[in-house]
Amino acid sequence: MKRCAWILLLLIIAGSGLSGQKAVERDAVLADPEWQKLYDGCQPDPALLASLRERIAGARVEVYFAFWCGDSRNHVPVFRKIVDLLDVPDLTVEYFAVERKASPEQKYFAADKEVERVPTFIVYRDGREIGRIIENPKVSILEDLLNIVL
Repeated sequence: MKRCAWILLLLIIAGSGLSGQKAVERDAVLADPEWQKLYDGCQPDPALLASLRERIAGARVEVYFAFWCGDSRNHVPVFRKIVDLLDVPDLTVEYFAVERKASPEQKYFAADKEVERVPTFIVYRDGREIGRIIENPKVSILEDLLNIVL
């Protein structure tokens, strides 16, 4: 019986390692031709871009997404296009691909950041979180980012 408990504990620990996130290089975000097509077709408002450019310097953004997720497909390429057009050297962006939840009871994709839905864009300034866009923006990725950094 004691041996079964140890085996069960090891399986739980091993299973918990199956869910989580993996850092992804920014270019890998557009490896899928469909994601690249959405990126290429995105034409953000130049005035909003200029306004965001003035305010986002020094920020850091963590992007939690999944290649299998439709909302990620719709929003991550747009975010990537916005960041590329901003061309702000001291804006740091990190991308993390998450795996599917191991079970319906699993609440978070990334427990340490309490990422429950994807995509989740977490914006930091001076080491503290100042806002998130969770799953779908309220208005648009661009306008929601602008509202966060205002």
